[in-house]
Amino acid sequence: MPHSLRFCLLAIFLISTSSPSLAQQNQSSSIPEKFISDASHVLGGTGHVLTSPLRWHGKDWAIFGSVLGGTFALSFLDEEINEVFLRNHSKTADKVSDVGIEYGEPATVVILTGSLYAVGLIADSEWLRESCVILSASLLPSGIIQTVTKKAAGRARPHLGLGHHEFDPFRNEEAYYAFFSGHTMVAMATSHVFAKRINNAPAKVVLYGLGGIAGLARMYNEDHWLTDVVLGNALAIVSVNSVSKWLEAKKNNKAMGGLQWRVIPARRGVSLSVAW
Repeated sequence: MPHSLRFCLLAIFLISTSSPSLAQQNQSSSIPEKFISDASHVLGGTGHVLTSPLRWHGKDWAIFGSVLGGTFALSFLDEEINEVFLRNHSKTADKVSDVGIEYGEPATVVILTGSLYAVGLIADSEWLRESCVILSASLLPSGIIQTVTKKAAGRARPHLGLGHHEFDPFRNEEAYYAFFSGHTMVAMATSHVFAKRINNAPAKVVLYGLGGIAGLARMYNEDHWLTDVVLGNALAIVSVNSVSKWLEAKKNNKAMGGLQWRVIPARRGVSLSVAW
């Protein structure tokens, strides 16, 4: 059985046993109307994350600076941690690594999100649909940021043997896409979305465990340095939390300051507006 299918079955089991009831919750809207509404929230959440710096204040910039400073400090351990993984390869570790890599694959999260969203639509579960909306609205902007950053930075992957300070901006080669880890970002965002929305401790451990293994696997395979994985995790968590707060405020009709993207469902699609 493919790993992606296993993850889908595992997720459905964990969520169905740990989340609010999947029984029908809202009969007022048709499936097409719900889909359009959810799609508008994905677009709106994506815009919210991408424009977040425009709403930051002193405390927010201080946190941002702390993350960058902490990452710089950890960079002194990049080479040492890489050596630790090189000295501890084994058949068992290889198998665990394969699980982590598969969990962080974009294809896996697409299948997972699509499957769970379909279940949410059919079962009329607002909770499950909302979870998939948050995940999608978190990964879209994170993916954009990660793609731009990895190409602009041009950081050499560990397996090239050039050291952790080797950067060749805009080289546009896969071997120079280390900064930062997209697999880690995908895996942690997936785990964080569902783990923070369920009340089952064992399920949370399993989900965060899978998210953590993905980052470790990328270092184990010499695809990323420690700092690449740390930033991937940080962006995933921040994006998920940001979208979650935005969606909650939108549900409660609470205004959020700064630049706001508004995507409103219409009969022939959606309308997009930007408000300040």
